[in-house]
Amino acid sequence: MKYYSIHKTIVFTLLLLVLTGSTFSCKKALENKLTNDTYADTFWKSAGDVNGALLGAYGLFRKSMNQNSCFFIWGDAPVGLFNSDEGSNLNRVYLEGFFGVPYREEGAHNWTNWYRVVDVSNLVIEHVTKMPDDKFTGDQKKLFLGEAYFLRALSYFYMTRVWGDLPLQLTATTTADQAKYIGRTDAATILKQIIADAQKASSLLSWESLTNYARRRASKGAALALLAHATAWQNDYANTVRYTDSLISRTDLLHLQPRGSIRQVFKNTDEPENIFVISSKNSENEASEWTEFSFSATIAFITVSNGYIANMPMSVPQYYPPKSKIDILYGADTTDTRKGEFFKASPFGDINKPSLVKYSDIAYQNPSTKSDPRSESNLIVFRLADMILLKAEALNALSRDGEALTSVNTVRARAGAAPLASSGLALKKNILEERQRELIGEGHNYFDIIRNSFQMDKGGPNYFTQLTPWAMSVERFKQKGYLWPIHNSILNANRLINQNPWWMGKY
Repeated sequence: MKYYSIHKTIVFTLLLLVLTGSTFSCKKALENKLTNDTYADTFWKSAGDVNGALLGAYGLFRKSMNQNSCFFIWGDAPVGLFNSDEGSNLNRVYLEGFFGVPYREEGAHNWTNWYRVVDVSNLVIEHVTKMPDDKFTGDQKKLFLGEAYFLRALSYFYMTRVWGDLPLQLTATTTADQAKYIGRTDAATILKQIIADAQKASSLLSWESLTNYARRRASKGAALALLAHATAWQNDYANTVRYTDSLISRTDLLHLQPRGSIRQVFKNTDEPENIFVISSKNSENEASEWTEFSFSATIAFITVSNGYIANMPMSVPQYYPPKSKIDILYGADTTDTRKGEFFKASPFGDINKPSLVKYSDIAYQNPSTKSDPRSESNLIVFRLADMILLKAEALNALSRDGEALTSVNTVRARAGAAPLASSGLALKKNILEERQRELIGEGHNYFDIIRNSFQMDKGGPNYFTQLTPWAMSVERFKQKGYLWPIHNSILNANRLINQNPWWMGKY
């Protein structure tokens, strides 16, 4: 199956937004303007139509992830490894766990774009199921359906970790008659649906898609990685081990990068450590451009200074990991190559406020003058090191510390770091710290803390207090204060949607 040039995503996305009337279940939270399904009789006629629709869904997913770099704001900012010189509101996220920044970074509070991905996924599932088999060749029909189930599951997984209970929409909305107000379904039911969709995607997708699409589209591996994370979120660690093992065992397709070249996963989509990535190739019109409003920029332009992007005004990144925090995170182990590979001080700026250079791949629209920069670094959704460390976490939770140490030390050995030798709760904390060392800036670390603190209201460990500079009280936790507030435009549009309990009156 030919991989369409990604620039066609723009065309197909526009077509689909016309086709769907730019709708989702809570219609006013999007645009509240619907048209009849004008193009349904002419659009869903060929495999090319379906492929175009899916490329539109991937484009919408990229937009969702990139909007105000929300994946980073959610997954990294609250952990406190980054600071900012741009005002107290931003630092309150890092230092106090206060997530209400209503006039900036709206993408962290608004689920509109995510429901667009869900709606296009629903369209593909509904229409492809009805299309005759002879419209497809080989396994096309099965693979297309697998991609749609995967994208729907992944979108709901991001949303439920951020906002908890959600409107659950499993059918496409293409006409005004179909659009209706829907209240929130509890997070446990949402998670069951995510797992059901991801299992269906795994059964439909192939391993070959990892190589056929350079890890830029869904594959059986991507679906299994999602299942590993979803079961860990349930604290169903026996299944987490099963799913991570199914990936780790595929050494023919997946293996860790050699020491000193970890950053290549951000530069090249098809590196064997990658499982699923969002690519940003300027040649395919995917790359994000710089904006003068830094809080609207993609992650490269907020974590990298002018030492790595020519003709830019920032000698210090908007979000920087202070050298003092990096030194604490990596400790006295001078053999760990990640410290030098992931963080670099600008030759023009403060050495105590370095750049996170995971996202420092830049293309210029005008190469001769190095002007109009575009970010070309991949957003890594899943990679093998994440799976190995997730397996270590699961094994520790299952009181299999010897095996957990083998897993976590595999990642440390790749980085040249000394092996760990702890056990019990101390090992659990060490594994979470190792995930910070390895995955910083990739949108995982705050979610790691949440899922390992689900029992804190019953006397379990409070990893917020241990691994962030701010304290999570039991009272706040019981009111789901680890979740993010929902944007007011959604609350105002649908009276069935209520604010998350902790944020009532605070956002």
